[in-house]
Amino acid sequence: MITKITYRDQVRELLLDKLRSGDIKPGNSLSLASISRELDVSVTPIREALTQLEHSRIIESVPNRGFIIPELNNEEAKNLYQLVATLESLAIKESNFNEETIKKLKKQQLKFESCKNPIDRIYADMEFHSLLTSNYKNETAQQILFDLKVRIFFYEVKFMEDTDYHKNSENHHNQIIHHLENKQVTKATTLVKSNWLQILNYMTS
Repeated sequence: MITKITYRDQVRELLLDKLRSGDIKPGNSLSLASISRELDVSVTPIREALTQLEHSRIIESVPNRGFIIPELNNEEAKNLYQLVATLESLAIKESNFNEETIKKLKKQQLKFESCKNPIDRIYADMEFHSLLTSNYKNETAQQILFDLKVRIFFYEVKFMEDTDYHKNSENHHNQIIHHLENKQVTKATTLVKSNWLQILNYMTS
């Protein structure tokens, strides 16, 4: 049940929560009627929310099937991770990292290192990267990054199960913090790119 204001945006957020929680998975179709019954709203704001998600390339419409969550594939993964690596590096270059932000990064890194399962690690990792770009003032780029990372979540579920993958991320995170703390932004952005693009080592042709 949702409150009767800004239906489209609320529906969009609820659907995104279901995507991130794994309630909706790649290959699943989305039924306007069933979502309407579940949320107790008309199909109009649901269709608007789904159209927004389609424009963000998080879902896609298929003739005679409605909306679906696209299956994972290596080419998409490569494109997504390259885009995020580039945009996040730009955001870091254009941001200021004060003492408070560094403290938050260190605290979040401790959470990441203490995670015991892939899903918790993904959320902790995503929050770490959100903090890295939290001082970036370009709202358009921030929204693009958000949309890209929603789709990336599905790939992270697959690859975070590999111990070497998240151990590499731990090392990258700590080095990124070290470089930012010492005002070595270029070194930090190089590591951010490496952190995202390490996924390419785990992809099969």
